[in-house]
Amino acid sequence: MFSKRILNILLILNLPYFIISAPLTSDDATCPNLSGTNEPLIDYNVVLKTDATNYDSVVKNHFEMLEKCLQRERHNVHELDFSSIKDNNNVIFDFSVKGMIAGYTTKFTKSFVENYLSKLNDVAIVNENKVIEDPFENEVFKQAPFVRRAERLADKMPNLDRIDQENFPLDLKYIYPDSAGAGVDVFVVDSGIFLEHEEFQGRQGKTIVEKTFCNNPADDNGHGTNVASLVGGKTLGVASNANIIGVKITGNDCPLTSQNIINGITYVMQQKANDPGRKIVLNLSATSTDSAVGDAASKAVEAGIHFVVGAGNRNLDACGFFPGKVETVVTVTASKITTNQQDWITDWCNWGKCVTLFAPGENVPVAGIGNPSEIKLESGTSLSAPHVSGAIALMLANGDFTPEQSKAELLRIASKDKIQGLKYRPTANVLLRVPSP
Repeated sequence: MFSKRILNILLILNLPYFIISAPLTSDDATCPNLSGTNEPLIDYNVVLKTDATNYDSVVKNHFEMLEKCLQRERHNVHELDFSSIKDNNNVIFDFSVKGMIAGYTTKFTKSFVENYLSKLNDVAIVNENKVIEDPFENEVFKQAPFVRRAERLADKMPNLDRIDQENFPLDLKYIYPDSAGAGVDVFVVDSGIFLEHEEFQGRQGKTIVEKTFCNNPADDNGHGTNVASLVGGKTLGVASNANIIGVKITGNDCPLTSQNIINGITYVMQQKANDPGRKIVLNLSATSTDSAVGDAASKAVEAGIHFVVGAGNRNLDACGFFPGKVETVVTVTASKITTNQQDWITDWCNWGKCVTLFAPGENVPVAGIGNPSEIKLESGTSLSAPHVSGAIALMLANGDFTPEQSKAELLRIASKDKIQGLKYRPTANVLLRVPSP
């Protein structure tokens, strides 16, 4: 399907000085054999350059070229059972959502990408799909677990106690709107959810794991369960009536990659496309340096999804990571409550102008996976973000907001100038406060 001129060029793509900007064409029945070089094949995430006028034609032309010329199977990742894939070398993982985003992950040689694919007019982003080492950035500082008693003391949840009032002292209560997030779908894009935990039993809202991009749908490391319990757990959650929908993108035998983050984001976008009227919040706790992740997040917000992400825990500028760098995303960093009842920035959280606001993130009670009653104290911006996702669910249950409006409302009702210890880490001094009943 390539012209002979393009075919000849592709056969010598190992020449580093060659650059081409020709569009993909289908005027020849002959295609290049990209496996003919000695270079290894590398996973790449590719985002296509589309708009409302050319979406269908760009997608059609580009994928026709891939399928014919690479002789690979194209699979829609939102419908795919990943356990059925035995050879990733012969698969095109299509994460497109019609009219919203077009792209895929597959393997190419580095020369092909640098000298040809990245020069095509219809390619917006092409980045290597890398494994994200320590995906949650050592953010969980484990404390001794405590097991819930029949009646829990309010002083065991200072995180919730703090976000319903502007000033100290804490009043040992958590006060929130009666709707408690009912009718709002919060997608927890994470490691799955331990559905048997008591925090998810007897709730008005449903709790499910709807999609996995790993072989095993169970939460085998506990992170997603921690996060989900803060979003809407029966006693630990900010919005206890919200629907909690798990999307598993990582686990003990499922290394987190930028591909799986994109898959998770675009899966939620597909659910929004299927039902544009759904009130959807997307909670993500992982960060990446891949700009394709940022592009997916940006398009998710454009589609009407309220997107919340943890800032990360490296004591670095949050603007160095996606999707937190995306201006329309709500990026949350971590505060802590001191013994003398003051709000401080944590020693380890990311900071900077890309941070939207603070929320409690140190020594926070969360559901564990050890047994159905286990509650532990954990720390990290992963635990700050679901406080905000729950707060947005409280807003959406009582009104209609666009993502831009919900972000503005968060900032309007937030507690101002409470965080101490910023010093060399200039960050908006804004602390989460949930809407009043």
